[in-house]
Amino acid sequence: MSGSTRSTECPRSARRGAQPDRRPDVSSGRTGKRNREVIAVVRRIRVATVVVVGLVALLSACGNQPESTGDSRTTAPVPTTTPSLPSATTAPAPGASGTESAPPGRGTRCTAQDLRGVVQPEDAAAGNRYARLVVTNKSDAECTLYGYGGLQFVDGNGKPTPTDLTRRPDPGPSLVTLKPGATAAKKLHWGVVPSGNEPVSGPCQPPSAGIRIIPPDDTESFTVKFDFGSVCAAGHIEGSAYFEN
Repeated sequence: MSGSTRSTECPRSARRGAQPDRRPDVSSGRTGKRNREVIAVVRRIRVATVVVVGLVALLSACGNQPESTGDSRTTAPVPTTTPSLPSATTAPAPGASGTESAPPGRGTRCTAQDLRGVVQPEDAAAGNRYARLVVTNKSDAECTLYGYGGLQFVDGNGKPTPTDLTRRPDPGPSLVTLKPGATAAKKLHWGVVPSGNEPVSGPCQPPSAGIRIIPPDDTESFTVKFDFGSVCAAGHIEGSAYFEN
């Protein structure tokens, strides 16, 4: 062994170089087909999973919705009847109404049939006229007055003439008890100076010869004499409430 060198020989196959395996790979075809089938199955499973998850979410959302209680907005009902039209009855003349609220326990009120009256002149100044309407209980029983009442100017034939009554609380309403033969009064004030389109020569309004007096809380009237001619400003007159005379 000394001094000699062993040569190592490569195998014959190594010397020639590695030769590729020339045998046909039969399993590669089956493996590729199997892989494609697995991929297809996985895809179908994924699609089915997505569909199931979506259905579960939808059902869950529907189940969690609160039960409908109806629209909270209130819709106004549509009227089914025709609104009533104003009455065709003739409106009462200005100042003609004697209706007003009476105090409780007032007793028997005085009606037009219980009273008679007279207009008594008072001071006059610078186109203004003042008077006092005095009414007397002509009945055999005690009665009461409370409030202003109403009035209407009339001519000599009893035809209404322009009247515009304004209630003036001087004094205001108070309960007045009239025994048979007792009196109550009401202050009156009007003007004799033409205004607006009224003529400045001759009567400013058709002359009045009387006043229809309507007691408080009554609809009937009695007439008193009025000797003061025309009432200007379209028959404007101020009247107080009734008071003890």
